[in-house]
Amino acid sequence: MTSVCQSAIICDTPYRVDAKQIHQRASLLQRYLSDELKELQALYALQALMVHMELPANLLQMFFDALYDTDVVKEEAFYKWETSKDLAEQTGKGVALKSVTTWLRGVRQGIKD
Repeated sequence: MTSVCQSAIICDTPYRVDAKQIHQRASLLQRYLSDELKELQALYALQALMVHMELPANLLQMFFDALYDTDVVKEEAFYKWETSKDLAEQTGKGVALKSVTTWLRGVRQGIKD
């Protein structure tokens, strides 16, 4: 997950996600992320990457959009990530969660941005 996501980052100002690369690699990711637990672990890996990059504005939301749109990560895994209290995965969680709260609310209501 980390390698695929890193390769999809466009290093402009501001950072952007090349959604085409995520779409092209969706089938590969789907093979590895074959259940909800693996999808949740992938979201933790993405969270760690964003923390390592100092949480660039909107980048996590762009990744969530691409992963959701390609069915790489299902709604249930996003909700599990949102409510997870796993102590090993709390680094940067508050800031990451705040950056995607509106997106998560939109998914719940069926009006994702």
